[in-house]
Amino acid sequence: MKKICLFLGAIFLFNNAIGQRIKLASLFGDSMVIQQGMHVPIWGVASPGILLRVEVAGYTAMAKSAPDGKWKVRIPPLDYGGPYVLKIMAEDTIIRLKDVMVGEVWLASGQSNMEWSVGMGVGATTQEEINSAHYPQIRYFTVPHKTSVIPLVDTEPAEWKTVTPQSVKHLSAVAYFFARELTQHKNVAVGIISSSWGATSAHAWISSESLMQHSEYSELIKKQDKDPNKWDEIVKKSLWNDVHRDSLADQCQEGLKKGVHKSEFNDVGWKSVLYPVSNEKIGMPWFWGVTWFRNQFTVDKIQGKYLSLRLYLRGKKLTLFLNGTKFSDITDSEGVKEVRIPRTLLVQGKNVLAIRLYEIWGTGLVGSSTTPAEIFSEKGDRVILPKEWKASGIIEPTIPGNQGYYNQYSVQFNGRIAPIIPYGIKGVIWYQGEGNASKAYQYRTLFPMLIDDWRMRWGQGYMPFLYVQLANHKEKKSIPADDQVAELREAQTMTLRLTGTGMASAIDIGDPLDIHPRNKLDVGKRLYIAARKMAYGENIIHSGPMYSGYRIEGDSIHIGFTSIGKGLTIKDGLLLKGFSIAGQDRVFHWADARIVGDSVWVSSKHVKSPVAVRYAWESNPDGNLYNQEGLPAVPFRTDDFKLITQELIQRNH
Repeated sequence: MKKICLFLGAIFLFNNAIGQRIKLASLFGDSMVIQQGMHVPIWGVASPGILLRVEVAGYTAMAKSAPDGKWKVRIPPLDYGGPYVLKIMAEDTIIRLKDVMVGEVWLASGQSNMEWSVGMGVGATTQEEINSAHYPQIRYFTVPHKTSVIPLVDTEPAEWKTVTPQSVKHLSAVAYFFARELTQHKNVAVGIISSSWGATSAHAWISSESLMQHSEYSELIKKQDKDPNKWDEIVKKSLWNDVHRDSLADQCQEGLKKGVHKSEFNDVGWKSVLYPVSNEKIGMPWFWGVTWFRNQFTVDKIQGKYLSLRLYLRGKKLTLFLNGTKFSDITDSEGVKEVRIPRTLLVQGKNVLAIRLYEIWGTGLVGSSTTPAEIFSEKGDRVILPKEWKASGIIEPTIPGNQGYYNQYSVQFNGRIAPIIPYGIKGVIWYQGEGNASKAYQYRTLFPMLIDDWRMRWGQGYMPFLYVQLANHKEKKSIPADDQVAELREAQTMTLRLTGTGMASAIDIGDPLDIHPRNKLDVGKRLYIAARKMAYGENIIHSGPMYSGYRIEGDSIHIGFTSIGKGLTIKDGLLLKGFSIAGQDRVFHWADARIVGDSVWVSSKHVKSPVAVRYAWESNPDGNLYNQEGLPAVPFRTDDFKLITQELIQRNH
């Protein structure tokens, strides 16, 4: 019996060793999708000098592993079909990949709005969308989060997932709705390779070799430490901060020790700010760590047994106090909250509501312009809180900051793009730009560089690159003004000069209170419309009206457009909105605008000799010009006045 066991053990060790002689790149696995109509590469590592044979759908390709063990084969172009078994054979070793489909493969990349998953919420229909997600034709591979200062040859282990109500929760919402449109209209399997990371700028996704060619990055890249061991230490420290940051924030008690939550606390030295309270109004460039807010109000009388506070709140954790007593803890808040207040806490005369806001992404908010802060009872009595609040961000100790390791030069490209090249893909869908808004003028060159960089490395010519123009966000402006987000959108529009690019505008489907709008459905649909034109060659109108030129006639400016489709139209109203006009003084005024045929005539009683027109030129514009295909006009300006982000770059230089 002992000899038999030893013999079987030897067989096991021998087979295990043979099995290790071939290793596929992590991207290849069961349920994957292969791009149809293309000489698709398949690669991995093996013992040096091994002859490998790949079989799928009746076709065969062969290759020999190099002295360093690397190997790659390209299988013949395949038509849509499956499921297949893909075999990789070498000597007496066989690897079988099951349930392999041939169809359309797209890379979905960018920052948080692309990373935002279906399970994180896509509006009022979130649960309906999840419950109905039975699409075995749609599969996805999420590239694991991994950064590097040098290009990696493989990703961390991961698996292809077939879309089900359970798995769809973890898939990018934009990518899912795009894939759903594609599989429904083309009746084809769709593979999504998802590689996004929130709060990243474009420079993190471009290779070092390309960034070296950019005048504003060449010296920075030369100074970048490329030691992987040092980089690992930086990442470890950052991850430690991420793990312990919340507990450190909870331990901070300085505000309570000083009694800032009590009505008698003296807040004379605090910043006064009008409701709703944002970091911009407070004068803070970023909500980070713990910020305290106080609102003093007077109550004559309020009837009823039950009291509630109604208030819009956004933050990682908010603690609410009334007259020194805590009455609520709210975590991961986003929206209008109605919080019960013990009746005994409200007193006749002076009262103080204090809020401790803990936030790590800078998007904290107390209140909204559409929801007043109020205390009400079941009897219908209510007290509207005064618009003046007090705020301070220096009461509590500083919370360890986010080192932003994941946003350093090229680290996303190295860790999450380089390892998946040259997997056969049809094209790229991209949603990013928020992280570059403060340097919008630079984005004019940086974003095209990213597209050129990826295309060169994939070696698929002008592969389609489709991207989302940033959604409307923030409060609306009462008067026209320069705007960084508007300048970023202009840089995105200018990128359409590159062959094979398409843009899906989200200018009308955003959220003024949240940089992460939940309407990902229309974003995915508009990206698919762009794909129909740019990737699949359909003769359709794939964009809203695009500015094409202007002429001045007397006291008005006539604007011409392309992508008119069946004609220009006004959405939700009788009057065009979102246009502004300026004279020689370069001061813009809201303008009167009307559609005349295929053009728009713009004028203002405040400007007798106009020189320039702008449309939807703000973070959250009111523009309502569309084509009859239902697509919004793309923001534009006719002038070439110096931009605020252009001046910023020039000052820094």
